[in-house]
Amino acid sequence: MRFLRDRYADLKSSARSNLVFTDKAKKTAGLFVSMVLSLLVGIVISVINTRYLGKEQYGDFKFLINLFSLGVTFLTFGFFYTGGLLLARTDRAKEKRELTGDILKIALMSSLLLILVSLVFSFLEHKIFGNRLGPLIRYSLPLLFIYPFQLCFEQVLQGGNRIYSLSLLRIGPKLVYIALALGLQYFSRFNLTSALIAHLGAFAIVIVALILYVRPAFRGGASNLTRILKENRNYGFPIYLGAITGVASSYLAGITISYYIDNENVGFYSLAIMAALPLTMLPASFGTTFFKAFVSYPRIPRKVILVTAGTGLTALLGFLIFIDEIVILLYTEEFIPVIGLSYYIAIGSLFHGFGDFLNRFISAKGLGKLIRNSNFILGAVNTAGYIILPRYLGVEGAAFTRLIAGIVYFLLLLGYYRRYQAQRRSTLNTAKK
Repeated sequence: MRFLRDRYADLKSSARSNLVFTDKAKKTAGLFVSMVLSLLVGIVISVINTRYLGKEQYGDFKFLINLFSLGVTFLTFGFFYTGGLLLARTDRAKEKRELTGDILKIALMSSLLLILVSLVFSFLEHKIFGNRLGPLIRYSLPLLFIYPFQLCFEQVLQGGNRIYSLSLLRIGPKLVYIALALGLQYFSRFNLTSALIAHLGAFAIVIVALILYVRPAFRGGASNLTRILKENRNYGFPIYLGAITGVASSYLAGITISYYIDNENVGFYSLAIMAALPLTMLPASFGTTFFKAFVSYPRIPRKVILVTAGTGLTALLGFLIFIDEIVILLYTEEFIPVIGLSYYIAIGSLFHGFGDFLNRFISAKGLGKLIRNSNFILGAVNTAGYIILPRYLGVEGAAFTRLIAGIVYFLLLLGYYRRYQAQRRSTLNTAKK
């Protein structure tokens, strides 16, 4: 009888494990499908922008996006990472709503800071870059709240295991942008100003919809804010410090290319980054889907590793084979420089995606200082590469930097993952003795 009970318990546990894995597989598939759709929609957007704006205005458009993205990275202080982790640790609906409400309050404060900083910078932009884009920055101020809220929802939805909502956040604004862009082109002339307002407005619509959907509770007590502040010191803030050098430095390319060369090359580089983006997103989507499960997993399942690596390498091969024809077909020969940049950027992007996959496991274990350290090193590589290489090698120097940084980032996270496993085995062996 005892044997039968044990066997029944094993079968029940196995069945539960299979159900969990099946659910994760479905959510991974859903995130992957949304990523593919996002790629296709992103291609449509890039075609619209390059055809309607031309090389110069498209370069200005990407320069401003890089500028705002760089600015917001300094103004979040790690609270969103902390909020996502706390959400992943709880299954109580009321607590989730209260945590979400408090995190959104922090996002609002970050938005006000970004608007203030952007207002001041708008009067200095011409003296630094000579682009005369200061007035356009000031027109955009009311909609700049989308940047902190986008970063906020990336972590909130991941931590709450709302994978389908996360998919909406990534593809929804693009669909809205297409509708707005085509409408503006039909009723009036589509230019840099209307493109930027449409971009920001599209995100604003989706973010407001997500706020209504997640139904945050804004009347939670001070205890949640205290928890966030306490946890942030050990987890979120170390990641934030790393993000300043790691994530923020990735936006530095658009700034230094503009400074050393011109905004046309900012457009070429940004278009190559956009084309290779799925190679980063694909491995990361597996890690994002399993983030909540990684909290309790002792290691990454072998099956998940094999599927992630296989799909990533297959995607890279397809990219390298077809990128030439795709660029000429979609963007015309005027954007041929994108092709040469894409080869280096594609390989670097895939390695970065593999690193992000491992990053999700390390983050789920609350090892924020390791993430910080990896971003410090990544930031050092990016900063040195983006400041030095474009000056001497042109825009190709930025592409080389992306390749080198992606490989370094992956090797760092792989080393951290192997170190964690070695420490875990050592602890188990000690406990047995």
